[in-house]
Amino acid sequence: MAGYLILGAGKFGHLALQRLHLRSPRSEFWLVDFNPQKLSDVTLKDSATHLVGTDAIAFLEEALNWASPPEWIIPAIPRHVAFNWLWRRRPPECRWHRVEAPAEVGQNLPFRQIGAEGELYLSLSTVLCPDDCPSPADSCYLTGFKRPFDLYGYLENLSCRDYSSLVVRSQQLAPGVGGYRPADLWHLWEQVLALTGKILISTACRCHGVSHCIQTD
Repeated sequence: MAGYLILGAGKFGHLALQRLHLRSPRSEFWLVDFNPQKLSDVTLKDSATHLVGTDAIAFLEEALNWASPPEWIIPAIPRHVAFNWLWRRRPPECRWHRVEAPAEVGQNLPFRQIGAEGELYLSLSTVLCPDDCPSPADSCYLTGFKRPFDLYGYLENLSCRDYSSLVVRSQQLAPGVGGYRPADLWHLWEQVLALTGKILISTACRCHGVSHCIQTD
């Protein structure tokens, strides 16, 4: 039986719960949000759906250490979950610093924006995607235009001087719902510990992504 950990009970967290439950009604679900009001709005309530009122990143760290962790992690909060999980558990003996992403990353993409905490948002689209996008393999669902490449592939194959580029791929689990497995986060963790210097850390699907950059000594 699959287990889904949905981080965030806003619009997209609710949609993820509804659509994944429809596809996999016998699965177990955890919906996590710090705001109890958002959890109280959940209409789907059964013994296999757990509503958890706490910080999403803290609960993710706990859940990944369960004997049987959830099979899938679905980020639905306005934070870069993979990076924040990584940063939260950074070893005290290691010196990690947040640094700016390389200026050349994403300059040739339709959308590039720096966030409030220095994170880099990238997209192959300049229009708002529908919340039920099925993510076709070769083209944009909304416009029909052929996709020149997948964004996760673009980030994985970056060649920036003095930077390593690590990517967690978000996989399509239902229309408009993406996620990754715990093993993907543990692999990211092992990769970062094995590197020194500047590291671009990204989560991306075919069309959209978010990146943070750190320097390790």
